Amino acid sequence: MPDESVDFYPSRAHVLLLALGALALVALCAVVAWLGFGLAQTSGSRAALAVVSVSAIGVLVFTGLGLIVLRRLLLPTWPVLTLDGDGLVDWLPNLGVEQVLWSEVTGVREARLAFRRVLAVDVADPRAVVARQRTVVRRVAASVHASLVGTPVVLKPGSIAVRPEELSATLSQFVAGRTPDTDPVA
Repeated sequence: MPDESVDFYPSRAHVLLLALGALALVALCAVVAWLGFGLAQTSGSRAALAVVSVSAIGVLVFTGLGLIVLRRLLLPTWPVLTLDGDGLVDWLPNLGVEQVLWSEVTGVREARLAFRRVLAVDVADPRAVVARQRTVVRRVAASVHASLVGTPVVLKPGSIAVRPEELSATLSQFVAGRTPDTDPVA
């Protein structure tokens, strides 16, 4: 096992794609709000007013998300994945499973998730990893990963600024270098 922790930072291409997606959603919501506002003015329809309200909220939400992504693009100062002597910490925004101890890890394998190559980190108790997630979004993402890939811990090399082979090799060094915990005999 390596002596130092290893940090991996977000892929600039992935962050740029997220920023462009947020911008597109802001534009879409703005157009729908504008069209709905015109319809609400002429017809007085409650449905048109609801569309305007939902679209306006969408503009605000996606603008906020876009600003967060833009900050990530301009100042990539915090890692999305850290490997250290204790385990791995997956900080992928809203989708990462946060900390997983090496004592929980049973193996690492390549898998496919929605036609995308990912690294699946198998854990002894997937339900425990899902249950300890702090937010509903993280719990849902971990649960979906567990049902689709067989483990809640799924690392997406395309989101990380490193070649998939390097990520796999570094992860394998940490997994192979750990010694299994032994329970004291009573």
